[in-house]
Amino acid sequence: MSTIDRQYILLLSPRLERFKKKSDDLYNFRCPHCGDSKTSKSKARGYVYRVKNDLFYKCHNCSIGQSLGNLIKTLDPTLYKEYVMARYKTNDTNTPKPEFNFKPVKFQDTKLKELISFDKLEEHPAYQILIKRKIPKEHFKNLYLCNKFMNWTNSVIPNKFPKVTKDHPRLVIPFLDMHGKMFAFQGRSFGKEEPRYYTIKVQNKRSVFGLDRVDMKKHIYIVEGPIDSLFLPNCLAVAGSDMIGMKKEDTTIILDNEPRNKE
Repeated sequence: MSTIDRQYILLLSPRLERFKKKSDDLYNFRCPHCGDSKTSKSKARGYVYRVKNDLFYKCHNCSIGQSLGNLIKTLDPTLYKEYVMARYKTNDTNTPKPEFNFKPVKFQDTKLKELISFDKLEEHPAYQILIKRKIPKEHFKNLYLCNKFMNWTNSVIPNKFPKVTKDHPRLVIPFLDMHGKMFAFQGRSFGKEEPRYYTIKVQNKRSVFGLDRVDMKKHIYIVEGPIDSLFLPNCLAVAGSDMIGMKKEDTTIILDNEPRNKE
């Protein structure tokens, strides 16, 4: 069990209502996502607990589940960056991961061909959004416009969005492996739609963007967002993943410049 995980759940605890440490590997508090019980302020049904060598969060009220890293990221993005760096510095990247019994999804790469890449959309208003962001044009052929993101996602993974409402157009960024096969994709909003982005896994792999382009024999830059990675040579984006198992001397981590929450 990582001592870093134990350290950072305690650092996060002031933001967790009715926080209690029940043991080294079990912590209880009111769910920060759903607010827990609306009728009883004493109920606390959110738990951080150990699964093999990792800490995970589960709410027994709203049923949300996530890694400790993603819980920290949701509540305090700045603390999350410190957490990522702390784990990286201790080289705590090769611990066994929990086993999940997900049913494999059969994905056909032809689904991506249903979308139009931005190198063919010069007359579309969304094309100008990419231009204003100064995204290098050589990447436009690998960025796609999806007019109905939720519906298209449901055609890739049936019932991924059981209730489709406010299905806005989104920028689709495919995550390709070293062989050029898509294992995940991200749908980013063009405006103020929430959430700002969805990251959808087609296979149960870490959501690391840029594996198809990076040269592992050279020095690698690591950023958080896929779009940010397009501006740097030989760059990967972790896209919410807790860690990438690589040697510190071979990489440079560049964190997002986000201010600490005033609370």
